[in-house]
Parts: sequence; C-alpha cells; structure tokens
Amino acid sequence: MNNTYKLLFSLTVLTLFSACSSDDFNEIDGALLKNPNYETSVFTPTISVNQIKQTAVQTNGLGGYLLGQYTQAPFGTKSATIVAQVGLSTAAPTFGSKTQALENSENKPENEKVTKAYLYIPFFNPNSLNNNATYSQNAEYQLDSIYGDKSASFRVEVKETNYFLSDIDTDLKAKVYYSNNTEVLTNLGSSIVSATTSATISNKTITRFQFDDPKTTTDESKTVYDNLAPGLRIPLNTTFFQTKILDKEGSNELANVNDFKKYFKGIQVSASNFSKDVMMLLNIANAKIQLEYSYTAYVSGSTATKTQYSRYDLPLNGIALNLFNNAGESLTDTSKIYLSGALGQTASITISDTDIARIKSEKWLVTDASLFFYVDNSVTYTKTPDRLYIYNAQTGAVLADYQYDPTANNNQSSYSHLVHLGRLQKENGVGKYYQLRITNHILNMVTNNTTNVPLAIAIGSNIKQTAVGSYKSASGDGKIAKTALATPLGVVIKDIKLIINYTKVK
Repeated sequence: MNNTYKLLFSLTVLTLFSACSSDDFNEIDGALLKNPNYETSVFTPTISVNQIKQTAVQTNGLGGYLLGQYTQAPFGTKSATIVAQVGLSTAAPTFGSKTQALENSENKPENEKVTKAYLYIPFFNPNSLNNNATYSQNAEYQLDSIYGDKSASFRVEVKETNYFLSDIDTDLKAKVYYSNNTEVLTNLGSSIVSATTSATISNKTITRFQFDDPKTTTDESKTVYDNLAPGLRIPLNTTFFQTKILDKEGSNELANVNDFKKYFKGIQVSASNFSKDVMMLLNIANAKIQLEYSYTAYVSGSTATKTQYSRYDLPLNGIALNLFNNAGESLTDTSKIYLSGALGQTASITISDTDIARIKSEKWLVTDASLFFYVDNSVTYTKTPDRLYIYNAQTGAVLADYQYDPTANNNQSSYSHLVHLGRLQKENGVGKYYQLRITNHILNMVTNNTTNVPLAIAIGSNIKQTAVGSYKSASGDGKIAKTALATPLGVVIKDIKLIINYTKVK
C-alpha cells in the first residue's frame, strides 16, 4: 500500500470511525447495506506490556529545562535544577568606550564598575519560538508549561560551577549528560545571588529603561530601553561579576568563547523554600546574565570627566542540562502501568506476532487500529497529562501514523497530530482514556512485512518534539523521547487494549 493510499485511507476511516468511551466496542452495522459481500468485525490482538523505570535520563539538548518541585501521588515529589554554560555576547569585549589596551596606553582608566547584575530566564509563551517577537510594556501573556500553583513563592539559588561541560567525550563522540551527574553536584562554588528574597511567577513583561545621558536636559531613564518576555529575574552579586568579568577586560580569559567557557564554567540554578509546589519549564535558549555598569568618560579636549552607564549580556547559549531527583515514589501495584515525565516511567508494548500473522493469512483489510489506555481514576490527579506519545522503542523513531496525520502541519502542539495521538478523553471533567491510532503501523506490518518492533509509550509534553535521547534503567539502557523529559506530570493506566476494526470478503 503506497503512502498516498495510506493517507487517503486514514482520512476516510477517520470520518467513519467513532470510538466508544467505554471498554466495549460494537461492530459496524452490516444491515445498512443490502446483502453485502463482505463483513466487518473487530479483533483484539494480544499485547504484552513491560514497565520501564528510568534511573537516569539524558538531559542535555532539550528544548526547555525544568526548575522547581512537583508532587503527585503515587509518583512522589520530583525536583529539578538547571546547570548551564555561560557565554560571551561578543568576544574580547570592550567595557566603556575604549579597549583596555587604549586605556593603558593613554593612562586614562575608565574605572568600569558593575552596578547591577541579574539572571534573566524567560518562561515559555506563545511567542517564544518567534525570534523576532516583540513585547509591550505592562502587557500580560499566557505562560506555557507552568505545573502546580502559579501563585507560589520560592527562593532561587545560583552558584558558580567548577566543572567544565565539554561537548566531546573521551571517545570523541558528542558527550551525553545524565540527570544524575554527580561530577557537577560535587563541583559547585559559592552562591552568587545578592539577596535571599522570594521569587514569584508573573505573566507581565519586564521593562528595562535607558540610562540618563548627563549631556542632555531630558531624563532618559524614563524612556523604555526594551521589554523582555515574562520570566524570572534574579539579582546577582555585583562584586562577583566585577572580579570575574569587568576586571578581566583585555585578558586571555575573555579573548574568545572557548577560552571563556573554560574560565567561567557555568552556573547551577536551583529553587527551594516553596510556599506551594510549582515546576516551571524555562526557555534557557533565551536566558542571559545581564550586567549594568558605570565608567568614567573623558571629555574630548578637556581634563573633565563624566560618569556614563552601559550594559553587557552573558548569554546562557552553550550546554545546559537538568538534574532530577525523585522522593516518595510508591509504585507498588504491578497490575497497573505507571507513566510519568522528567526522571520517570515509560512502558514498552509488543503486539503478538501470531496475531499479526493471522491478519495476514485471513487477508483482513484493516480499517482502523487504535491503542486505548484507560486511566486509573482511583488516583486523584492534580493535573492529568493531556497527551501520550508513542514511538519505536528500539530507535526512538516516530511511527508511520505520525508522518501521515492530516493535522501534522498545525504549528501549535496542542492542535497537532490529533488523529494519531488523540487527547485525553474526559467524562464530566474526569479523564477516561487516551486513543492512539496506529493503523498505518499495522498496515505496514501486514502489507509491507515491516518488523513488529516494541512500541514505547511516554508522557507527551510537546507532541511536535520528536528528538530522542538515552536512558538508564536497572534492566539496561534504551531510547527515550525527549518530549517526556519536559514535564513532571504522571498518570496511572489500569488497562491497555489494541482494537482493530477490519473488513473481510465473504
């Protein structure tokens, strides 16, 4: 069956097929046609399910990074910290108006001094993926991927790391960083925050103002410099950055990005003292350390001087990783399937080879094949995950149904791949089941003799994120979809069924 036929066939089936919300499924009523020469029926193949509990997951190269803590029985409390490299916005930066070499040769020091320092990490919002997005002063924006109580207060700690995050491992391959990296944890410096005040979450923009120009009568400090996307903005220790950055103007440490990253190896960001649980997915790709500093400017043709102000940003645009910890898990009922994100649980499903062979030998025309995952509602969920994600457990690759889903081109993850990866179906506001269509995957095995591989099931945070990473478990290493690492949510599944609708010529 060629790809065009598959897509048309799937669209036709989607129009005709209506799934029940209970565990029972009825055959299509053949009485609608007079004396049909074919019959339709339902087949429930045997599937085996294997629970996988990760002991560590790869957390570098993610689209977003979690910070905070989140509690959900029976998964316990998940906590997440961030480690990130710090870079230079310009190599060999000049602070003030003259290079350090020129200051020295003219014997006119500019006496640069850090006046303010902040760590700024934006939340995700609908404009986050638009590099040209602009934000308005005092505007409010919808925040994406904030789990728990958005009114919570908490303390953010920032420490310098003394462990170099290398791109290349000893085998000359790209280095993989796992969520239990002890080398980072045992090589932390002192705190570089300036205060112990609590942080909170706001959906309002952060406005920065211009510096006042002493040469004019206008007060430029009332003029907007820029509006930043909503995010965390944590005051940092100015003395640390005076010594670490501005005093190094003209030095080898600031000459290029590679040398700088070996000199200033990065920071660790953690959170504690929560008034209520909250876990935030943060946009590290647009995060930065913002420095404001004063310097002495010399008036041309005169011995007079004046104080000027300027800014310099240190982007967090290198390697970043999450460190995860779980406490209080109680996953004792082996009859249930546990699925949770971050450092969590996935499952592997294998369809019976005998049943696939039967479909072939009987020459059934498969019109729909769907996996149904029934939610265990004896658990009280703070928030039930909206989507599950299915993929090749051996390679991490998406299934054929992902590629041919007619909703695949929607730019928003929540409205994308709704045929293949259906949303959580609810009754009276309570989650009942997930339906994942794998019709094309089954057809490929039946008509094209593709291999019947195990299928992995994970929590899906961003369905359009198809990247794959590695995990470690007690039973060995494997592949994990990175979409599952960007959420702390979990769900308990009480039953899984594969329901195949087919047509057979009499």
